[in-house]
Formats: sequence, C-alpha cells, structure tokens
Amino acid sequence: MGGADTFAPVALAAAAAWFLVAGVTAAAWPGHRPTMIAVTIACVLLALGGGALIVGPSVAFRASDVLGYALIDVRYDGLAGLFLIVLGVVGAAASVYGIGYHDAARSRIYPMAHVLFLASMALVFGSASAFSFLFAWEAMAIASAVLVIGSRPSRAVARAGYVYLVMTHVATAAIAVAFAAWSAAAGSLDFSAWGAAAATMDGRLRDVLFVLLLIGFGTKAGMMPLHIWLPRAHPVAPSHISALMSGVMIKTGIFGIIRFGIEFLGPGPAWWGLLVLVIGAASAVLGVLYALAEHDLKRLLAFSSIENVGIILVGIGVALIGMTEGAAAIVVLALAAALFHTFNHALFKGLLFLGAGAVQGAAHTRDLNRLGGLARVMPLTALAFGVGAAAISGLPPLNGFASEWLTIQALLGAGGHADLDPLLRFACYLAIGAIALTAALSVAAFVKATGMTFLALPRSPAAAGARDVERSMRGAMVVLTLSCVAVGVGAGPIGTVMAGIAGSVGGGSDGPQTVGRAPVTLGVYEPVLIALVLTALYLAITAISRARTGAVRRAPTWTCGIVPEPAFEYTATSFSKPLRLFFEPVLRPDRELIVEFHDGGTFPRRVTYRSETDHVIETRLYGPLHRISIAFSQAARRLQQGTLQLYLAYTVGALVILLLVFR
Repeated sequence: MGGADTFAPVALAAAAAWFLVAGVTAAAWPGHRPTMIAVTIACVLLALGGGALIVGPSVAFRASDVLGYALIDVRYDGLAGLFLIVLGVVGAAASVYGIGYHDAARSRIYPMAHVLFLASMALVFGSASAFSFLFAWEAMAIASAVLVIGSRPSRAVARAGYVYLVMTHVATAAIAVAFAAWSAAAGSLDFSAWGAAAATMDGRLRDVLFVLLLIGFGTKAGMMPLHIWLPRAHPVAPSHISALMSGVMIKTGIFGIIRFGIEFLGPGPAWWGLLVLVIGAASAVLGVLYALAEHDLKRLLAFSSIENVGIILVGIGVALIGMTEGAAAIVVLALAAALFHTFNHALFKGLLFLGAGAVQGAAHTRDLNRLGGLARVMPLTALAFGVGAAAISGLPPLNGFASEWLTIQALLGAGGHADLDPLLRFACYLAIGAIALTAALSVAAFVKATGMTFLALPRSPAAAGARDVERSMRGAMVVLTLSCVAVGVGAGPIGTVMAGIAGSVGGGSDGPQTVGRAPVTLGVYEPVLIALVLTALYLAITAISRARTGAVRRAPTWTCGIVPEPAFEYTATSFSKPLRLFFEPVLRPDRELIVEFHDGGTFPRRVTYRSETDHVIETRLYGPLHRISIAFSQAARRLQQGTLQLYLAYTVGALVILLLVFR
C-alpha cells in the first residue's frame, strides 16, 4: 500500500487521539486554552485526512471486528472527506479564536462540550450504520445545546436553547423513523445495504422516506419553514460556536440530504427535485429579506445562513431533477455547485461570525444602530469582515461568486434541456430570478452590516470606547480571510474536484461536458485574471497617490460648517427602510412613532421610532401550533389525578382495548 493510501487513516486516527487528549485536558485542566490548542491540532489533522480521502481510497473501520460486537462503524469516502475539510478548517479557526475568548457564564462547561461537538460532527460524516449515525447525531445535538445555553443562562438564552432542543429532536425523530423503516426493508442497519434495498422498495415507501429525511435533515440545515431555531440559537451562543454551528453543523443536514436522499435513495419522481427546488428558492429569498430587516448583527448573519442554505438546496433540487430524467451532466454540475457553495459558505460565514464576535467583545453590543467607527480601532477585523461580506455577496473574484455562478449555470442547463418537463424547466428559470434577487439583496444587507459597524462615527459611548480584541482572535479571522481569497482565485481546479465528488455520489460523469448551452466548467469566468487586474489597479492607485507632491491637508467632512455628529449619519434602520417598504407585503413591519413636545406644544423635544418585522411563519404557523400544544397538555393534565385506583382503571381499559383489537 502506497504512502498516499495510508495517509488518510493515519491522519484520522491521529485526529481521534488528539480529540481524546483534548477531552481529558478539558476535564482535568481548569483553563480552556490547552483544550483549544489540542482541538486545533485535531482539526488540522481532520482537514488533512479529508483532503487525502478526496484523492485516495476510502477508509473504513468496524468496531465489531475489534470488540466482537457492533458499536461504532465508520466509513469515510470522498464526500465525507469534503465535509471533514469544512469541519477541520472552520473548527481549527474557531478553536484558535477560542483561545482568546472568555465568557464567565460558560467558562466551566464549554471546553468539554466544544470537544464533544467537533468530535461528534466528525463521526456524523463517517458513520456507516444507523446506530453509529444516530449516536453521533444526538451527541452533536446535546453538545451544541450545552454550548448555546451555558451554565447560567438568562431567560432569553434559556428560551432560545429550549426552542433549539425542541426543533433538533423533531429532526431526530423524523430521521429515526426513516432509518427504522429503511433498515427493516433492507434487513440491516448497515448503510452499505440500503442503496440496494431502495432500488427494490415500494414507491410509496420511498416517497415517505424522502419526506421524512427532508424534514429531519432540512430542520438541522435551517431550511424554511423549519428554521425557527436558527435565528434564536446562533446569536446567543459564543461567537466561535456560532461560527461552527452556521459553518459546519447546519451542513450536517446538507450532508444527510445528499448522502441519503441522492446517493442511497435516488433517483425518485420529479416532484422530489421540484419540492427541494421550491423550498430552496423560498428559503434564499425570505432569508435574505429577513437579514436585510435585522439590526442585530448576529441575527442578521443567522438569517443569511438560511439564505445560503436555500442556494445550496436549489443546486440539490436541480440534481434530483437531473437524476429523474437521466441527465448525468446536469446532476454533476448542479451537485458540484451545491457542494462548492457548502464549502464556501462555511468559510465566509465562519469568518463573519468571528468578526461579529470581535465587534461584540470590543463594543459590548450587536445593535447596528449603536455601532460605527470601529475601523479606526479594529482595522484588521474591519478588513476581514469586509472580505467576508464581499464573498457572501457574491462579488468576484472571491469564493462566493464561483459557486453561485455554477448554480446559475446548472439552472440554465436544466431549463434548456429539451427532455425535461416544461413545468420543471419553468421552475428552473424562476429559480434563476430568485437567485439573482437574493444576490442583489445580499449586497444591500452586507453593505448595511459592514458600513454601520465599521465606518463613519461611533453612534454610542460603547462604540467610541471600543478596543481591539486579542491576537489569537484576529489570527483566526486572518486564516479564514485568506481561505476565502485563495478558494475564489482557485475556483477552477476546486470546481473540478467538486465535480469529481458529485460524479461519484450522483452516479454521473465528472468530465467537462456540455449541458444544453451551459458548460460544466466555469466558462467565461476567469478568477485569476480578475484577481490580477484588481491587484494591478490597486498597485497603480497606490503608486499614484504616493507620487503626489505637496502636503496632504486633512479636514473634517464638510457639513455646511457644522462639526459632523453621529446624528447626521444613516442608521441601520434608515438605510434599509426603502427596501423594507418595498417588500412590506412580505416583511409586514410593525412601526410605532412617538413624538414628545416641549411645554409649549409646538416644537418636538424627542422623537422615538420603533420598527419590528413580523416573521409570518412564526406568528401564523408556529404560534397556533404552540397554543394547540399547550391546550392539549392542559387537557392531558386532567388525566393525572394522583389516584392509584384511576391509574389501574387506565391500565385495565388499555388492556381491554388491545384484546379487542388483536383478538
């Protein structure tokens, strides 16, 4: 066996050993820094092992071969390798960030939960049996809930954690039911037998399994309308944990949909792909609209995660449609776009959450209306956040543009495919409009987020007194910033790698083909050329500015002779108001204007304006469901009277009913 073939198992085994070291350190050491260092090493090894899996053979380990009984069975292939790279890169950056992070409310509990969280996600990506997967999935859910809630939560934090726990166990229940039915049909808990069982399965059972899997994994991914936990949990978690949850954990849902819905269960009827495509387009548009309306920086980023999950689901939906029609090239292109955007989103969203945490640590607020001017005291954070904002807005030559470009190509290819049903082709063209609208609104949202946070004058004493964060936190942001630039410039080769993984998962070919009129490659987009042109322009402008003769005179911004004040500036509310008014039928804002006058009653003394967005899905769907569940619970309480005779009567009655039914 060659060195390349042995590197992946050695790296993964070493990563497991370092996770064990980190767990022991977290339990025995009073501080969190040694644990974060050990976890960083483990994550780097995971990323290296994931890269080896993409170019080499898969790695398998069966506990039954060692212990005599099945406990944890794993198999890591190219698809798992890609997600291990995502986990390794973002996990390492978050752990380095965590070295400088301190929160007294969580300092005693989060190092151990941090280790368990990362290790369980690594096991999710490699689980080879239903038991292993559900074990890792539940460990991931519990560890992340501990990280969100902490040891001494406030009422708001506890409620956010409660909603997250409820929704994550709804997801687990759906997945467990699907796994139980699938394993019964296959006669095995081993995933290796599930693909063959799906091929001979009754069509109605396949449909039920697909819907259950979409509910379970879609809830974890944060797709609408199962997203309500995400904008609650992400903002209250420590910022490097928010980066892990948004950058990696919600990708376990994407991994599950691809692994089980496409690789094992597919192909299916056309409505599978159409359903995922519609949900993805709706999640993308609504997610970015709610992000645009938000003034809490971390909630804005959380809603943006829903938007990007929607873009990924659009690619998955097109891949499912291509599988239904037997169009291998569409499958490869669409799935490669989805995988590429999964990777890209992990990088730039992890970066943005780390930047938001630095802002919160420096200014002690996440309210965009109370920030401003932080670029003067946090220049590196401002630059890193700006790069992340440009990447998530889809601006070339950064990484976000490449994957969105591939997604649009996949939609064009499917829409122009003559063999597809006209309804499916029409849906693909509508999805192109949804992606274009999403990209435009994303630019507006992140111009607001970046400008209101770092530019102009501070809008509050807290922002005026901000100080830069520790070097480890800045270093973590630098790593992800350089990653966004490098992946964007190298989008061509990386896209080829993604196509290879997509071909192995979707059963298609990974060569440069033509789908309708849309090429599988990046086509006319040349990220290296764009990067060189932009670099040359920057160097030319710098040289010209330095070549100027004479002294440079600096003066305050001209405001008709008045000294500039923060009150003259746009606020986050005023910046986004035109778009909020335009999309009022969707956002349904609730506004309140209070004017207090001087004693004479002519001149206003104070004007107070409040605006809140009505989240229709929460108020119109989950609100009634919550009230119904409370009413049902109150009615059920009447059955519990604390009387032994009554409970015996319940038992006898249930026994009689069973005898009558099964006689």
